[in-house]
Amino acid sequence: MLENRELLYTIANLYYDKGKNQQEISNVLNLSRPMVSRALSRARAVGIVRIEVVPPAGCSQLETNLAKALGIKRVVVGAFPDRNGNDRDDRIKVISAAAGSYLSQAILPGMAVGVGWGVSVHRSILALPECPHLKGVTVVPLVGSAGRTESHYQVNVIADRMAEKLHGNALFFNIPAFVSDLKVQSFFSRDPQMKSIQDLWSRLDIAIVGLGAFGGTPSFPVGEYTLQALEELRQNGVVGDILGRFYNKEGFIDDINADEQLITRPMQDVEEKLYVGIPFESLRKTKQIVCICGGTGKLEGIITAAKLQLFDCLITDALTATELAASLEQ
Repeated sequence: MLENRELLYTIANLYYDKGKNQQEISNVLNLSRPMVSRALSRARAVGIVRIEVVPPAGCSQLETNLAKALGIKRVVVGAFPDRNGNDRDDRIKVISAAAGSYLSQAILPGMAVGVGWGVSVHRSILALPECPHLKGVTVVPLVGSAGRTESHYQVNVIADRMAEKLHGNALFFNIPAFVSDLKVQSFFSRDPQMKSIQDLWSRLDIAIVGLGAFGGTPSFPVGEYTLQALEELRQNGVVGDILGRFYNKEGFIDDINADEQLITRPMQDVEEKLYVGIPFESLRKTKQIVCICGGTGKLEGIITAAKLQLFDCLITDALTATELAASLEQ
């Protein structure tokens, strides 16, 4: 009987596809239950039944090995981008899809969520599915707004869109990221909305940030600096920025004078400006910092930021992940 492939298929079909248990199959086919059990084992052995174990996100071999090599808790890898199209756009597309799926599961009711800016972050928030089951989530910007027209730098808009997808609430940070009036410090410490933001910063469950490469085509915030300032940054070995703050292999560069309200950044050849965003120590206390980024030009920045523990979860595409793995092996 165990060599009768048609019977083996019938038993396997009843068990795996029709959802019948072994006793029910025994009754229907007038076979003993031990015989049904042996038939199911034989069906697997001869290839009639093929069982595939699919790991959940974050548990594939590439993700597990890369997380270990980077020294972080979690890596989520999206699909390989379409190499026939625009490399950057294709990478962002698959990263955003992976990030939207991950965040919809990682964010729980009642959480405090901080969000930054950037193309990948913005597209990931747009890729979030509707989450009507989440209640009491509050979203807050991690940095002031950029004086630019691109939607991916309008952090209040990003926070509002995210809160809408999560059926939660958003706080708005109505201060530019770079300001020149020192009176803003006094306002920041007095205004009730600003105090609410600071309170939320101190107890974030998840912070969502992007990572910018340093060098190549100038972009924000690189484009805000003079050539002299950029040269000084290069001499300092800067490899990237997170939330508009540059870092090298030692950490964020030493032009920071932080207190509980503000992070200051002197700007070269122009009036001194203040950079307004979450204090670094508050960011480090966040329960989970999710970095969403990809691209060959960001490999050094990702590896360095991971070593500095500037994030503990990386969401990227398979091509970037493969390139990272190869770089770390060298």
